[in-house]
Amino acid sequence: MPYDEVTKPLNEAGVQFTIKPHEALAFTATAAAEHRGVRVSQIVKCLVARSEQGDLCAALLPGDRTLKLRKVRKVIGSPLALVDPEELANEMGLTVGAISPFHLVGKARIFMDPTVLEEELVDISSGDLRAGIELRSKALLEVLDAEICDLISTRS
Repeated sequence: MPYDEVTKPLNEAGVQFTIKPHEALAFTATAAAEHRGVRVSQIVKCLVARSEQGDLCAALLPGDRTLKLRKVRKVIGSPLALVDPEELANEMGLTVGAISPFHLVGKARIFMDPTVLEEELVDISSGDLRAGIELRSKALLEVLDAEICDLISTRS
């Protein structure tokens, strides 16, 4: 199955989900929402950053919000920067726009902005630019064991 890396932990945890395929590539949260017939706020962006010490972090936030890296720095206590898309592709096999938080379990500390939980149902990436996976936001939090913290810009 092409989405095994994402669906396997959901199946093992007994989480109900729906794979939402679409014809066109979706590189942005706005495009993904349009193709999947959901609001942009239901799309969960997964942004990957690295600390000065080399530790990875994943920041999960609604598709209509903007990450404030300074807030993540404050939580981890170290300067950090987003990982370059080429590095994500070449060294981790990840494609920007198709990164699922499940790709980073065991490899990164995972943070979720509390506003993700404002939507009952959310869509995460399947790892494929042509499909998303819809599930309950609380189930996503529980299966990932993500840390809840404020990650977004107040201007987003």
